[in-house]
Order: sequence, then C-alpha cells, then structure tokens
Amino acid sequence: MKTFPDGSGRMTEVVLRPEVTVKESTMMELARTLHHQAHDLCFIANSVNFPVRADPEVRSI
Repeated sequence: MKTFPDGSGRMTEVVLRPEVTVKESTMMELARTLHHQAHDLCFIANSVNFPVRADPEVRSI
C-alpha cells in the first residue's frame, strides 16, 4: 500500500499465498495448474487496477 501526505492511500499490489493440500503427490502439478487457471478467471483480480499475484503453496498429505 502506498500512502500520501494527505492521509489517503492506494493499493499497489496484492500477493495471495493460499495453502493447498492434495491427497497424493501426483496431484501437485494439477493443483498448481488449476490454481493458475482460477486466478486468470478471478473476478476480483480482473476488476482492480493493481496487480494481484498468487503464490500458492501446494503439498501432499
């Protein structure tokens, strides 16, 4: 967030760090691919005037 002397501010970037757990390690790459596709189609990320980055952590149980 960037702030200005008058007390106002604006978002300059948002980084999302979701934690995704899959049942099998063979599903990890699919989970990353599906997360990337969901981010590309995200209504919120496509509606704001600043970058929204997704940095998911994918692990298996």
